This record gives sequence, C-alpha cells and structure tokens, in this order.
Amino acid sequence: MKKLLPSKKWLVFFLFIFDTLAFSKELPSNLELKYELTQNGELVGTVIEKFVTDETGKYRIESATKGIGLYALFGDRVLISEGIISPEGLKPKHFELHQGNNASKDAIVDFDWDSQILITRYKGSDTKESIENKTQDLISYLYQFNYENFEEPTIEFAAATGKKYKKYQFRITDKKVLLSLGDVNFETTSIQSLAERDGRPETQLWLNNKLYKLPVRIRYQEKNGSTLEQNLTYANIDLNEI
Repeated sequence: MKKLLPSKKWLVFFLFIFDTLAFSKELPSNLELKYELTQNGELVGTVIEKFVTDETGKYRIESATKGIGLYALFGDRVLISEGIISPEGLKPKHFELHQGNNASKDAIVDFDWDSQILITRYKGSDTKESIENKTQDLISYLYQFNYENFEEPTIEFAAATGKKYKKYQFRITDKKVLLSLGDVNFETTSIQSLAERDGRPETQLWLNNKLYKLPVRIRYQEKNGSTLEQNLTYANIDLNEI
C-alpha cells in the first residue's frame, strides 16, 4: 500500500508542483514557426524560426527574415542562438547576427558564464562586459518567456543584441486576450516593454496561453516612427493543445 502524505503537506506539495508547471513547461525538442511580417500594415516579408534541442540539453535557434519585393534587396536577416537549457530556462553560449552578404554588419557574441563576461565582436572590434546571471540574446529571450513567472507584475532580464547589452523590462497588461489570426483563435497574454518610443511601447508581445508562452504576435516601434509587426501563420505543433 502506498503511504499518503498528510493533507497539509500534500497541499503544499501540490501547490509547488502546480506553480512550477504553470509557468515552466519543457519546450518541444523540435519546433518551427512562421510569421508574416508587415510594416505599417504592408506585407514586407516572412520570418521563419527553427528551435531544436537534443538529449544533452543543448539548444539551437535559427531565425531568418526574408524580405519580398524591394525589401528582398537587403538580403536575409539571420539570427542564431546556441546554448543549454537549465532549470531556469535558456542559457545562451553563442549568438550571431547576419544581414545579407554584408559582413561588416555581422555581430558575434560569446557568453563566458564561468568568468561572467560577455564578448561582443562587431565592426572589427571586441568588447568585453560583465554580465548578469539572467541574460539572454536577441532571439533566445522570446523562448525564455516559457520559464518566467507571470504571477509577477513585471518580467526583467538583460539581453545582448550584438550591438549593445541592456536591461529589458516588460509589464503584463492583460492575461486573457483573444487573438484571431486567419481561422485560428488564440488565448494570449499581452505584455509590453516599459521603454517607450514616441509615447508608445518599443515592443509589444502577445504570448500563447495554452502552450509554451510562444509569441503569436510581436509589434515593434522603429526609430523612424514606423511599426513592424509579426503575426504567426504556421506552427508545426498545435499551440491550442491543452
């Protein structure tokens, strides 16, 4: 016969497990997402992201933005993040940013966690900075939301973009927003950056509630005043799965 935990201890144990699963669900070993990219409502390209992990806990993310029409002349923008998945989430070790065939715009970032140093190679120079434990890169942070606690009013982390290293802060604006994309309805949590540009949040995200807190919509305010928006058009798993 199995020995049952006393009721109070069982309740504490259950709440601990529930709280852990509520905001930290293991990401799938193979994930592909496709987004439609618009600028001020005009279709300008597509974004294809591939996320893979192996049995050792290593991950790799590759995100390729392909322009259409005149925007194709700029070449593909490719982001690559490699690292490990820890109990706290993604821990990048290497990040790359490439813009078309223009090597002068390439940025390479290495994370030396043992020495707590970030090494950035950009435009022929190397920069070294001290980093915090909770540090992401320009693409890994979108998958890190799966491991965050949305019971807190704000979500904070530092991120390396390849050009700079800075603190990001997001506040939760609504935990139940219905978003319809094509024939699919998503229940999402909307969050927005505390940093603003021209009185509007620099970044707004709508994160899927059912699985993994993956972005369904991403909206950026650009320096020139235009608005870039990514909307999910394809996922190789059912994000509305319970």
